[in-house]
Amino acid sequence: MNSETSIKRTVISREGAGITASILTRNDLFIGKFVTDYPTLILVRRGKKTLLMGERRVVLLPGDAVAIGAGAACDVENETDDGQFEADWIVCPRALIRKVEPDFPGRRGVQGIVSMQGLGTEFTLAFERGLRAIREPKAIPQLVAEHRVCELLHWLANTGYVFRSDERADLQRKVRLLIGAEPNRKWTSQDIAGSLAMSEATFRRKLAKEGQTFSEILVDVRMSLALSLLQSTDAAIASVAYQVGYESASRFSVRFKQRFGFSPTAIRGAAGQRPDREVIK
Repeated sequence: MNSETSIKRTVISREGAGITASILTRNDLFIGKFVTDYPTLILVRRGKKTLLMGERRVVLLPGDAVAIGAGAACDVENETDDGQFEADWIVCPRALIRKVEPDFPGRRGVQGIVSMQGLGTEFTLAFERGLRAIREPKAIPQLVAEHRVCELLHWLANTGYVFRSDERADLQRKVRLLIGAEPNRKWTSQDIAGSLAMSEATFRRKLAKEGQTFSEILVDVRMSLALSLLQSTDAAIASVAYQVGYESASRFSVRFKQRFGFSPTAIRGAAGQRPDREVIK
C-alpha cells in the first residue's frame, strides 16, 4: 500500500502549486461518462485503470500516468489488485500551465486523454516530488514547489503535448465550474444565468442547444465531486452528502446510485464485495 494512505486522507490544495489527493477503492468500479473539469495528471500506484473516450482505449498499470484535459468526458474503469486500487492525482494550476506553455510552441494541446506510459522511475520520482510540493508547504518553499509541478508539465511536453491555458469553455463547462466552486449552494437556473450575464430564458435555450439542462448538469457535478471525495478522502458518507448539497444522506445515496450504478458504500466496502455493474448515464 502507498504509505500516504496510512494517514487520514483528504484533498490538499496549495495556492500556486496545485491540488492533489490519493484515490483508494476496494472494489472494481466502472464509471460511465466521467467529466474532468480541470487539467489533471493521474499516476496509477496499484491495480489497473482503463479510460475509454470515443474509439480510444487507454490501459494504465502501476507506474503509468495519464494527462486529462479540462472538460474531457470519458468512461473509466478501476480494477483492483488483491482488493485495492490506488492512484494519485494532481490538478495543475493555470498559472503554471501558462508559464510552461510558451516553451513548447509546437506541442499539441491536450484535448482529451494523453497516456504517459513507460516513462520509468525518474518520472515516478518527479511525480512524487510534485505531490510532496503540494502536501508539505512548511518544508518546501513556494518557488521550489512551483518548479516541481512545472517539471511534471515538462514531462508531459516530452510526450508531445501540453495543457492549454487559453482553452475556451463552452456554456456547459462554465456552468460546471460555477457549481463546482460551491457545490452545496442551493443553486437555481436564475442564479447561474445571472452569473453569466444572461436572462434565464436565454440560458435555458442555449443549454438546450448543447443537449443539456440545468438540473442534469447540477446533479452530475455534485455526483462527480461526491465520487472524488469518496475515493480520495476519509470523510463519512453523510459528510460527503452535505458537502455536495444534500442534507439527507439516504436521498444522496439514491441519487448517487442512479448516476453511477453503484452505491457510495461500494467504493469503501470490503474487498470482493462487487457492486452492481449497471451504469446509468
